[in-house]
Amino acid sequence: MFKPHRLAVALSALLVAPLLTATTATAAPTLTDPPTPAIPQKYLDQPITWSVCSFDAAVKALYPQAPTTDCAKVKVPMDWANPDAHPDVEVAISYSKSLGTSRGLMTTNPGGPGGAGLTLSAALATEKPQLFQDFDLLGFDPRGFGQSTPLRCLTTAEALNALPVTPDYKERTKLTHQTEVAEAKLYADACSATEFGQFVSSQQTVYDMEFLRALFKSRQLSFIGYSYGTWLGGWYADTYPSKVGRFVLDSNMDWTHTQWDNVNFDPFSGQRRRDTQLFPWIARHADQIQGLGKTPAQVLARYNGIRASLVTLVKAGESSVRGDNLDGTIYSTIYGNVRFIRATVDILVHDEYTKNPSDSGEIELQHVDRAWARLAPELQAFDTLAAIRARYGVTPAAASTIAAAKVDSLKDVIADARETAAKATSPDQEVSLGAVGTTVRCNDTAWNKDPRFYLREADRMAKKYTFFGYMNGVPMCAFWKYAPQDRKLDLTGSPRILMVQGELDPATSYEGALRTHNDTPRATRFVAIDDEGQHGQYVGSASACAEAIGDRFVFSGELPGKDQVCGTSPLPAELSVFPVDGPVDGNAVPLPKSKANTGKLSPLLQQTLDQVAASSLR
Repeated sequence: MFKPHRLAVALSALLVAPLLTATTATAAPTLTDPPTPAIPQKYLDQPITWSVCSFDAAVKALYPQAPTTDCAKVKVPMDWANPDAHPDVEVAISYSKSLGTSRGLMTTNPGGPGGAGLTLSAALATEKPQLFQDFDLLGFDPRGFGQSTPLRCLTTAEALNALPVTPDYKERTKLTHQTEVAEAKLYADACSATEFGQFVSSQQTVYDMEFLRALFKSRQLSFIGYSYGTWLGGWYADTYPSKVGRFVLDSNMDWTHTQWDNVNFDPFSGQRRRDTQLFPWIARHADQIQGLGKTPAQVLARYNGIRASLVTLVKAGESSVRGDNLDGTIYSTIYGNVRFIRATVDILVHDEYTKNPSDSGEIELQHVDRAWARLAPELQAFDTLAAIRARYGVTPAAASTIAAAKVDSLKDVIADARETAAKATSPDQEVSLGAVGTTVRCNDTAWNKDPRFYLREADRMAKKYTFFGYMNGVPMCAFWKYAPQDRKLDLTGSPRILMVQGELDPATSYEGALRTHNDTPRATRFVAIDDEGQHGQYVGSASACAEAIGDRFVFSGELPGKDQVCGTSPLPAELSVFPVDGPVDGNAVPLPKSKANTGKLSPLLQQTLDQVAASSLR
């Protein structure tokens, strides 16, 4: 049976112990929870103009019996602590009434920070129609993002043109250090350039959520949150414990600790997913994938060779296709099991590019098509060539094609902004970096203000975790000028919350999630999934066991009497689960025989999750 103190095996302990003990970004402050603001009546009485959501037709195409989903924008204070001190901002919302007797209001969050969630509640219900039957469904784009009032991170052409450039962030050179420090300063200045920047935070979003609960006159709020959504859900439960309905927190951040503690897990957990699942999977399918190797060691060597060739071309000034961008693409793409096929195509595309670099210095149609041809039809069936072409921008997406999301990292944002700056007509021309989700991290918890701390840590992690150990570098939070609005999460007074966690999650490490559960044992029930690495488990889960536990809780309120370990289903195009030595003890609950898992989600839900994964490094 599941016993947290027995879960750590020797390998996991060896990898993770330094992360838990030696990498604190700053001394833990004494935290005081901010006061809970009252909701001024004028916001509850505001007129709301509803219209049918643009995605309602897609919802009904997938589930014709679905209720109509309407959309609107509502005004909220920029700062809930001082509602009259700043102009109001808007939050974009979607809403549908339950088809049956409503169990109350259910909302969701896809992750991020900064993931747009307007479509998520309806998208989840297309996969699980009982949500339409049992709940009034609320979707929303968190403040600052999506169709809500946008956070505007503003800089100038002159500032962008002055930035140094490194050919590869993985090479921990003086130039790389200078580049990371300069970029972090620029981001911090840009995202604090408007008064809104300091109020794009989890605590302010929690106040928005409570306002929406009150606006719809719901006694409690139910919630399904993924990734950063677990952080948001934990903060809501700690702020408004008496308003907590049925909360499922899936693929959990370590939400009782700091944002830095969380991002510093990523190099370890991302490498574990790649090395214990993706590369062995590619090797097992060597007869269906041309030229990447028949053993995990051969696949690793081929990947490193492709990456090295990319860096050589960049250094020669012959290419803009970077090795560190390949790393980021793979890290984000392997969030989903079915996306192993897409990650494989990404590696093959870059392989084709290094064999025949283009005069344009960009990936072209020929590279994508040749890469696709190196997959057997059995694997091609998990994706489409049209979507992959659109992903690389070599052809426009057809009207009938849901384009594969292109990974959008902070480094990509800088590169795109520099292209804009190069065309500027004056040095002080304003350039927008868009809405950068890291702003939320800076506003939430305290960060070390010494950039040298992060440089040392990235240098150390790059050696220890050779895939993406360098990923964090110097965060803009090192230069953030606003004090964080932190809180101490203990969930006092909250009913039990369901936490679901895969053992090998690349983006939210199992060990961090377990630590949060151990911090809140009276308020959380923990379901671990052995040998499972997908980021996002409940609704369309690879684990029928975890899905069944989630369903019993969401639709009947029943939680397991104690923590559980679930089994999972095979990776794409396989008939058996290949065990991985990791932190879960392997004592799995048998799979229910009544459910077969295809590994595929409704297109609307898959698109929503892909978009969040693609922007996860931003």
